[in-house]
Amino acid sequence: MERRHERREPQTRSRTRRMSVRFNEELDPNEGPSFTEFAVLATLFAVILLLIPVGVFTLGWPVPVLAALLIIDLVLLFLVSMTAVFLLRVFFADRRGGRGRTVGVARPPMVISTDEAAPSVLPEGDSPAASAERMATADEEHGA
Repeated sequence: MERRHERREPQTRSRTRRMSVRFNEELDPNEGPSFTEFAVLATLFAVILLLIPVGVFTLGWPVPVLAALLIIDLVLLFLVSMTAVFLLRVFFADRRGGRGRTVGVARPPMVISTDEAAPSVLPEGDSPAASAERMATADEEHGA
């Protein structure tokens, strides 16, 4: 009887050419693009983006030249966005490592209780209920 769901080993050629996806690893800023490369790509993208309408309206360039500039600009947009994502990941991964308490002993959380503070605030011989009634009548007199 034939097996229909056989597991085949992947070819060695395709396994070596595929990119590896890494999760929860520290990013090495030296492996990817630098901020200078990002600035150069972004500047080139902006210049070509501004050149396209100038070429259309004032210089009268032919359509194939403008189409080539537009395609180059779309490729530059893709590269700029990927570079920005990498730089943001490096920046926030660096910030994430500095969070939290690293030195000293954590103190227990502070609990604020109104029961302890109430007697010292009230005048002598006054109860909280009487003070609340007095405040309610004063509010009614001012409001009406």
